[in-house]
Amino acid sequence: MASRSFGAALLLMTAGCSASVGSIGAVLGRDNESEALHVRDVPPGLAAERAGLIPGDEILMIDGVYVRDLSSAEVRDRLRGPVGSAVELTVVRGSDVRRVRIVRGALREQEGIKPREERIVP
Repeated sequence: MASRSFGAALLLMTAGCSASVGSIGAVLGRDNESEALHVRDVPPGLAAERAGLIPGDEILMIDGVYVRDLSSAEVRDRLRGPVGSAVELTVVRGSDVRRVRIVRGALREQEGIKPREERIVP
């Protein structure tokens, strides 16, 4: 992955203002050229870690919709939802393709992390 150019990072550890809104708890990056979506970080104790995601996983689909067809805002919207609700991801890890069900977790306000999208210069 070192040769890939990531244009934006999506921080999906928190989602919105309400305590009833949850997220998958992962930091994702999108490749500028291919629009591929990759897991960049999986903070300990959050939903993505509990579901078994690891850095380097490529997310192909969210609830059966190809992520390459979605804008960054649409990806965020699909990954957010009520705490305790589930989202199904189709993930590529090496040569394996797997479905991963993630139960959205509550926000952890004490971490002080706010949702953001940032540009990453190659």
